[in-house]
Amino acid sequence: MALRWNKQLVIDYHKVFATPEGKRVLADLRKRCPFLTDSIATHGGIDVNKLLYFEGQRSVLLQIYRMLHRDPNEEAPDRVINR
Repeated sequence: MALRWNKQLVIDYHKVFATPEGKRVLADLRKRCPFLTDSIATHGGIDVNKLLYFEGQRSVLLQIYRMLHRDPNEEAPDRVINR
């Protein structure tokens, strides 16, 4: 489901993750989720279920980072922000 630009939601992400608690949660998520690595391990074959699981985790963390790197004061972009 695609969501359109929501300025207040971008502001909310910035407020939540700017707090000490939000920073700790984000640091914990970075440790737990395969955010900057590929989800496929080539040794021993590919486990499709693990791949889907890790890609789901990665997708959520990437969405958080996309929202945190948005400027809430920019004009509404023409493109969809969520996939």
